[in-house]
Amino acid sequence: MEFFLAFVGFASLILIVYLLLTDKTTPSVAFIIVSGVSAVLLVLLDTNFHLGIGSLLKEEFDIAYFTKMENPVFDFNALKYFIRQGINSVSSTAVLFIFAILFFGLLNEAGVFNTMINYLLKFSKNNVYSICILTVVISVVVHLDGSGASSFLIVIPAMLPIYEKLGMRKTTLMTIMAVSLGVMNLLPWGGPTLRAATIISTDANEIWHQLIPIQITGLLCALGIAILLARKEIQRGAGNIAVDEDFHQLALGEHHQSSQFFLNILLLLVILTLLVANILPSYFLFMLGFCFALFINYHKLEVAQKLIDKYSKSAILMATTLFGAGILIGVFDKTGIMKVMANVILEILPDWALILIPLIVGISAVPMALIFCTDSYFFGIMPIVVGITSALGIDPISIAIIMVVARNCATFISPVVPATLLGCGISGVSIKEHISKSFFYVWGVSIVCLSVGAILGIIKFF
Repeated sequence: MEFFLAFVGFASLILIVYLLLTDKTTPSVAFIIVSGVSAVLLVLLDTNFHLGIGSLLKEEFDIAYFTKMENPVFDFNALKYFIRQGINSVSSTAVLFIFAILFFGLLNEAGVFNTMINYLLKFSKNNVYSICILTVVISVVVHLDGSGASSFLIVIPAMLPIYEKLGMRKTTLMTIMAVSLGVMNLLPWGGPTLRAATIISTDANEIWHQLIPIQITGLLCALGIAILLARKEIQRGAGNIAVDEDFHQLALGEHHQSSQFFLNILLLLVILTLLVANILPSYFLFMLGFCFALFINYHKLEVAQKLIDKYSKSAILMATTLFGAGILIGVFDKTGIMKVMANVILEILPDWALILIPLIVGISAVPMALIFCTDSYFFGIMPIVVGITSALGIDPISIAIIMVVARNCATFISPVVPATLLGCGISGVSIKEHISKSFFYVWGVSIVCLSVGAILGIIKFF
């Protein structure tokens, strides 16, 4: 029976990964339909043919109704309970993402980020080194909302004219952005961090607190790469072109100057400080931030409603994915089927291979990003890795950090990530050229970050 359950689990996850990789449907539909059909199949088999599925998963039946039964059956009552558990495990993460998107969207509409960018551009002095370093800084600031698409939409139109005017390559801009955004995407409301937190049923902010030293390391690497690429550009002759004095201001074009700029900055700093302090739930902080951002900037209900509608689209899209993942988690993780799958792998693989799994996952994450989209990587591969390594005594949070760090670094060179394609389209760089120029820089940053995490004891590979 263990092998049968493991077969159903692996077949379901493989089917989900296939549907995601081939763009047959949206992630939420794949999670709900495949997980739901598999669960109903198991319920019908156990209730009609008494295969002993409930007895095998008995230790997961931890509520009074099931523990009173000598031989529990995996019936629809049990399934309802486990699905509810799965949805509960993702609810706070979904709320966090929704209000984080709304909060940063409102600040962006108020002109906060454009004002900051214009201020920073005044100090670049038309210097190639300054421009490359500034690209890192602006990318970091703009990516506070966790949205790769909006980051490319804001940074590339602002910086590309400067790069072209100074004779710098567009691929350099894309490489610096890919590295910077990948590291910045480690934020608790970033997609990979949210997904990893969902899989191991923990608060994304808890993961991020351990990631902070690694994120700082990654940002320093981004600055180092920016300086290295700037030097290469200068060796090619970039920066020897006269630039108009007011060129930087023109590069951004007209934008809305917020009369409440400093209040918005204060609000942003307070929210980020409280996030680091971890005093209140992260989703509650963004709910508060959303309310104050509306109060500070938008007093007319009609205007506020239009802006909420504008940013709700992307927020709801991710929320549906997370709630769909909640069904997957309820069916495969909360029931204990994932443990059975891990046990089967433990019986098949030799000990030496099992011990190397965390290291292999960490090193291979960047190349795998070229094939696996974010959802298929975290919802298809991570549950199995966590199940196997947990049996070996490795903390699931350590595995989550390994996979989040390594995968995040590669997010914006992945051809299966829509934001990457958007960035290439706006900048006029082909995806092939972008990958060829950026791949080894990104992989190097990933390995450095993982190494620092291991040295500091944040990550345990063995």
